[in-house]
Amino acid sequence: MIEVHFINVGQGNMVAAIFPDNSIMVYDCNITEDNEGQIFAYLDSIMPKNSIDIFVNSHRDADHMRGIKKLNKKYPVNSVWDSSVSGNTETSEYEEYMDFRNKVKNVYEVKPGQNWKDGQVKILNGKRDDEEDINAQSIVLHVNNKGASTLLTGDTDAKTWKDYIMPESEEKIISSILLASHHGALTFFDDPRDEKYYYSSHIRKIDPAMTIISVGDNAHGHPDKKAVELYEKHSHGSNKGNKIFRTDINGNIRLELNDNGTWTIYQNQ
Repeated sequence: MIEVHFINVGQGNMVAAIFPDNSIMVYDCNITEDNEGQIFAYLDSIMPKNSIDIFVNSHRDADHMRGIKKLNKKYPVNSVWDSSVSGNTETSEYEEYMDFRNKVKNVYEVKPGQNWKDGQVKILNGKRDDEEDINAQSIVLHVNNKGASTLLTGDTDAKTWKDYIMPESEEKIISSILLASHHGALTFFDDPRDEKYYYSSHIRKIDPAMTIISVGDNAHGHPDKKAVELYEKHSHGSNKGNKIFRTDINGNIRLELNDNGTWTIYQNQ
């Protein structure tokens, strides 16, 4: 079984994946003075050891790397994956992340097409030489256990999926559980080159049973009402009829990707 924990970090993102050999991958973090107590209490309850094998920084936005030194102090990080795309360098979170990154022994610039754990973790997006937008170059991961799977999308947008991920990886994106991109922003569906239609080929191919939105109080209008409508339309539902869980409403969410290809999800953990 692979355990995947979508942690309630407010307006940000943090996912911890625990593999059968007790390897631990953490995808993003957003640890603040206000939430660190509850985050570390939750981590203490789920972590099988006192270190993290891989920290994946999907992209260098503050709400995806805030508090990394606090995390590293509590659970030392052995390796870092990122795309080496700079982003906004004029923030304290960026300086803290880069200082942390420079002190970790193993740092890897991961690229689309690479995988880990014999393909249980596939990298579907990362640095794109002809792109400038940092969100478009978010690391996207597909975590799969014998057919039960989850897709971690960072802040990728419709253009990225249409131009890159779908042509390269269309057959690899089918997922039981989808982590909504960019905290439920409409950008996942809204390609600015198409003023008439919302893009949906990607989510129809993903065909999720449920979508999880990692979100908290914010001034950006996340999650967008139209995006939520589209996630609900294209998520076919769990056996209890649930289509969407939100960390701000449902709290910490635990997903079990079972060895028989089924999955089980728990809220308010």
